[in-house]
Amino acid sequence: MLRDLTEKIINAETVQIYEQAEKELTDFLYDAGKPSEARKLTEIAAVRNNRFSRRGAEEDLAAAKEAVAEYCRLLPDPENTATELIAAMLENFHLFCKNLYKTGMHARCSDGIKEHLTGFVIENEYDLQKLMIAMLSPVFPDVRAESVQDSGHHAVRKDIIIDSDSAVIELKCTRENMTERQLSEEIAADMIHYECRRLFFYIYDKADIIHNMVSFKETYESKSIDGKSVMIFIYCHSDI
Repeated sequence: MLRDLTEKIINAETVQIYEQAEKELTDFLYDAGKPSEARKLTEIAAVRNNRFSRRGAEEDLAAAKEAVAEYCRLLPDPENTATELIAAMLENFHLFCKNLYKTGMHARCSDGIKEHLTGFVIENEYDLQKLMIAMLSPVFPDVRAESVQDSGHHAVRKDIIIDSDSAVIELKCTRENMTERQLSEEIAADMIHYECRRLFFYIYDKADIIHNMVSFKETYESKSIDGKSVMIFIYCHSDI
């Protein structure tokens, strides 16, 4: 989005189009939680309208576009940053679980904490969902559970949604009566039906049905459907 809005500014042919594109980019930075960057952009982007010289106005516009482009090249894309954060958190979800209820507790922890945390066992996708949202919510306050989307011919249930990043996290927990082919078919269907820019899959391969994790990931991460980016995380150990 940052790159697209920057290109829109660079390609603006009139001051009016330029100022509209600059406002869209400023609003995007504010919405992404970057107010200081948005204010700085407004200062850099100011164009002086020369009422007496067309050439002067064109030169002012060209100079402003060049300054904005240079500034934006130095900015990290907030959307990429959010994607990297989600990816890092999913990659290390097992550490969250391990530190929450797998490692030893201090002797002075209350009996209630000791009793409840040591009794945790992840059995299905709903257990994953509960813990995953708890982990994500401090970083993404708008994270929410389970949304039903009408795909046109049947309802599609999204496990976790992060609206601010147009991201969906789909959770899978394999079981003994499930095959790798069935899992693949579910993922392929989800990739087609979900409306989002970023689709993450977290697979807890509890039943150990995925024969080659590297190949499995590459099969789906190499595909792009309707511009969606896809990332797959597979965990098959007992730490969660």
